[in-house]
Amino acid sequence: MISIDFNKLIHSITYYLSYQDGIGRDFMINESSLKYPVADYLTGLEMPLANIQLEFSHPTLKKRQIDLITTDSSKKKIETVFEFKMAKPETRYEPEQKRIFNDLMRLHLIAKVNVCSCYFIMIGTAEEFLQCFRSTIPKKLATQTIDKDDLPLPNGFYTEWFKFNVNDEKTFEVKDVKTILENDYDKIYKAFLRDYRPKKRGESLVLPDKITTKCIAISALSREFPTPYVGGIWEIK
Repeated sequence: MISIDFNKLIHSITYYLSYQDGIGRDFMINESSLKYPVADYLTGLEMPLANIQLEFSHPTLKKRQIDLITTDSSKKKIETVFEFKMAKPETRYEPEQKRIFNDLMRLHLIAKVNVCSCYFIMIGTAEEFLQCFRSTIPKKLATQTIDKDDLPLPNGFYTEWFKFNVNDEKTFEVKDVKTILENDYDKIYKAFLRDYRPKKRGESLVLPDKITTKCIAISALSREFPTPYVGGIWEIK
């Protein structure tokens, strides 16, 4: 199994997107485009292209896919799994909150049936990553800009699911929600059961008691950003 330096991986992605943006190809930057710098990084570690699969059919969910997986030399055993998201203005709102939770559940379920490592990657411009994902701001302030002399601390909706310092873990309850914002999260969790179906006939989906995420790499978030794009990687444990 190839050893991945996740700090180098997150920088590879953000530098790639910053380059595309710098040469006027920002129209090419979207969620799907994140697969290519990740695959390119893996081939740089001498992983054969044959062991990298994009849009892999989820083993337990009907008509659902995983963004990228890697396999061992037999091409049968899954070793690593990745889901990607782009931070954007819509990230503040419920439809994107559902999509992000759905990614976490897809990773949780594939880890449950395969002995593999599962990772969620979020990338965005420095402003959108900070305002719309790391430090969600109220809707009425949605037009404010980042003041680099006053970097906001992590707060808001996504701090229920993620920590933003390397090696910090966040465990959150799914089946029995006991938070002040119980209704906001509970309806998202239940929506997964409504919108997803198991691949095997006769089986039923059940929410896990808890999910744990661990921040394993994150861009250097400071008052001055080295690249226009920043991001983070979380392991789903």
